[in-house]
Amino acid sequence: MINLVKIQSVFSPKPAKQKNVGQAVNQVLWQTLALNLLVAALKIIVGLTTGTISMLADGFHSAMDASSNVIGLIGSTAASQPPDGNHPYGHQKYEAFATLGIGLLLLFTSWNVLKSVFTRLVEGSSPEITSLSFLVMLVTISLNFAVTRYEKKKGQALNSSLLLADAAHTKSDIFVSLSVLISLVAVKLGWPWMDGLVALVIVFVIGRTGWAIVCRASEVLSDCAVIDTIKVERIVMSVEGIQSCHKIRSRGSAQITHLDLHIQVDGRMPLEEAHYLSHLAQDRLSQKLGIADVIVHVEPVEFSFLKNE
Repeated sequence: MINLVKIQSVFSPKPAKQKNVGQAVNQVLWQTLALNLLVAALKIIVGLTTGTISMLADGFHSAMDASSNVIGLIGSTAASQPPDGNHPYGHQKYEAFATLGIGLLLLFTSWNVLKSVFTRLVEGSSPEITSLSFLVMLVTISLNFAVTRYEKKKGQALNSSLLLADAAHTKSDIFVSLSVLISLVAVKLGWPWMDGLVALVIVFVIGRTGWAIVCRASEVLSDCAVIDTIKVERIVMSVEGIQSCHKIRSRGSAQITHLDLHIQVDGRMPLEEAHYLSHLAQDRLSQKLGIADVIVHVEPVEFSFLKNE
C-alpha cells in the first residue's frame, strides 16, 4: 500500500510564482514605447525641416514601431488577467492576437515601402542630403539597436513571444534606417539607382520577419502541438507502475503550455495508489518540461481492453 502521508504531500498546492510576468512585460513595452516615440519624432521633425522625403517616410515607419508597442500593451494587459468563468484556461491567447497584429503591421509596412520604391522609380526622385540628416540617422540607428537588444533579452528572460515579436519589429526599423543612410551616400556619389535597390532588399527582410511572426501567432491560436509526444511518453513511463501512455495533447505557447494525457495502470490497483501515480507523472512533467497545466487521466488496463473490443 502507498503511504497516504506521502500522497498528501504530493497533492498539496505548490507556491505561486512571485514575479508577475505580465507586469514585467508591460514595463518593458512602456520603456520601448517612449524610445520609439523619441526616434520617430527626431526623424519626422528633421525630415519636415530639411524636406528630406526618405527621412520623413522612415520617421513614419518608426511611428509604426510605437503603434506596435501600444498593441502589445493592450494584448499583454489582457493576457495577464487571471482565469474566470468565461475564460477557464486564462486569457493568454490575447497575447497571441497582439503578436499577430504586430506581424500584420510588418507586412503592411513592407507593402508601403514597396510602393515607395515604385514611386521613386517612376518619378526619378532622390532624397536630399544634409549633415543634420546623417547625424539624426546615426543617432536613431544607435537607439533602435539598443532597444532591440534590450527587448529581445527581456523577451527571452520572460519567455514572452510578444516582446520577441516587438523586438523583431524594432529591428526592421534599423534596416530601413540603414537603407536611407546608404541611399544618402549613394546619391552623394552619383548612384541614385542604389536607393531603390536597397529598399527592395529591406522590403524582403521586413516581409519575411512579418510572415514568420504571423505563422508563430497562428500556431498558438490554432492550438498547434507544442511538446514532442515522444518526450512526454518517455517521462511518464519512467514512473514505476504506469504501464502505458497515450492520447497526448498539448497546446498554448512557450510561456503558458497546457498538456493532457491518459495513462494505464493495473486495474486491480487501489484507487488512491493509481491517483498517486498520476500525480507523480504530473510532477515529473512539470519539473522537466516547465508546463503550466498538466492533466492526467487514469485508465485501468482491463477496462481499456474491453473498450477496444
